[in-house]
Amino acid sequence: MRTRLAAPVAAVLLLLALAVAPHAQSPPQAREIANVAAFARLYGVVRYFYPSDTAAGLDWDRFVVYGVGAVRPAADAPALAAALTKVFGALGPGIAIGATLGPPPATGPANPALVAWRYRGAGIGVETKGGPYMAWRTARAVPARTGPAARPSDDFDALAPSAGAHADVDLGSGLKARVPLALSDAEAASPPAPAGVLLLREAMAPRSAARGFVDQNLADVVVAWNVFRHFYPYWSVVTAETGVDWDARLPEHLRLAYEAADADAQREALETLVADAADGHGRVVDPQRQISGRLPLRLRLVEGQVIVTASDARDVPVGTVIATIDGAPAAGRVADQMRRESGAAQWREVRALQALTLCRTGAPVPLGLESASGARATTVTCGTGDLPEEKRPSLVSELAHGVWYVDLTRAKFSAIEPVLPRLVDARGVVFDVRGYPTDAGIQILSHLIAASEGDRWMHVPRIVGPFWQLAGYDHFGWDLKPAAPRVGGRIVFLTDGRAISYAESVMGYVADRQLGTIVGAPTAGANGNVARVVVPGGMSISFTGMRVTRHDGSSTFHLHGMRPDVAATPTIAGVRAGRDEVLERGLAVIAGQSR
Repeated sequence: MRTRLAAPVAAVLLLLALAVAPHAQSPPQAREIANVAAFARLYGVVRYFYPSDTAAGLDWDRFVVYGVGAVRPAADAPALAAALTKVFGALGPGIAIGATLGPPPATGPANPALVAWRYRGAGIGVETKGGPYMAWRTARAVPARTGPAARPSDDFDALAPSAGAHADVDLGSGLKARVPLALSDAEAASPPAPAGVLLLREAMAPRSAARGFVDQNLADVVVAWNVFRHFYPYWSVVTAETGVDWDARLPEHLRLAYEAADADAQREALETLVADAADGHGRVVDPQRQISGRLPLRLRLVEGQVIVTASDARDVPVGTVIATIDGAPAAGRVADQMRRESGAAQWREVRALQALTLCRTGAPVPLGLESASGARATTVTCGTGDLPEEKRPSLVSELAHGVWYVDLTRAKFSAIEPVLPRLVDARGVVFDVRGYPTDAGIQILSHLIAASEGDRWMHVPRIVGPFWQLAGYDHFGWDLKPAAPRVGGRIVFLTDGRAISYAESVMGYVADRQLGTIVGAPTAGANGNVARVVVPGGMSISFTGMRVTRHDGSSTFHLHGMRPDVAATPTIAGVRAGRDEVLERGLAVIAGQSR
């Protein structure tokens, strides 16, 4: 909330009011946010599902900024309805906005000649898209593009739209809207009226390049909120696990963007929005952000304290507890950052600890340290490059007679393949997946399975309307076949919260095909191909666009991760002693001493 300096008494009263209601809004600001929220609820339905030619050819990044500015000053509900009608009415026929709506149109039979949007996964409104996600309009030619075929090769096109298909939307502020989801050829091709042409020209005017422009900030939220609202496949899980009400949270996200004074505040506003989605792939990237350095330390949260597990700083050895950074409690900074990260707790912790190491290259960073020898202070210079690696055995090594270690996060399959004959007769093999695997992650599985498999555990939604209207899924798997030689002996996989996405695909095979004993901690709980959208202000937002389940399709492990058979985590004493307690537990399983 923006305030001005006032007389001392007034200032005290203002501070007391802010203490009681820190997010209180002035009436004009509250009205503006309610207006933009109404625009946002309609924008996503029209942007992604209204199938006119005019809408399909629009520069929507410019349009959304224009639309926000057009509706924001509306003084009341009738003025808001008029502004919304002016903005959206230029896109084609049939969009109705008002305090009440007439009887809905009769729904006719399916008709392949009608024009409607169809999505396979998060197509994000383009006519065709590479990878697993696509979007197109029925009964309209798809322009030739490089990459995969412009349309799926299955029966998706047989899902013809129906005459009269529509969506009714509660906009708030006492208003409702009706949006046609299917148009005839003549309706879709209908040019806007002359007044509409002028509107669209104004909407297409160049946007302000200034960061922090309030209409642009609000437009960022409008776009991001709608992409998650209509294309994110895990709402049922997230709602059940976190209780978040995505629709109800919209005004708060708009408020944060409205009050963002600079690019950092706007990025944090978008991070708060993405955090509400509880998606481990959810991330906000500002290409103009100038923080490129890192502390030369790898950190873990062990027994509630931030501890160094790998170090390239001479006077900060492994096992040191970082008590403060720049004078602020390190554990408190981790907790604050976790609130802005998205996904399961174990993954948010990983991301928060990574963020804790970010700094400006060359800058001195004061640290308060605690070790077995006592507390002290030091300063570490912010460097460049990757974080130092934790101490582990060699990539592929025999730890004891007949007991092998293979780090799937560091060793490529070309380094593993020559020793496969020796793994056949091994007493046991420990595969390390405490992180993101190389190509060896998938390739080693063929040397563990006993028979060909056709499991379908990746599911791309067929989206035919707003608010998650589905016509089923396209189902995929890896279709692995056994390969010689087959690895023998007791098999153990080490994993923890650093294992995300592809790593969890590998661990899904291990768990559901019973390929070994899983030792460690739950994986990150986020899997599926990633979609990405760039919001009008230039920041990019990523999220999971595919639903991934267990191999029998019974459930997802979103927000839970793959649970270990044998729990094992580091201790501060173990880190200081140079021990790898998770690996030790895995070796005990091979020796038959633990299960």
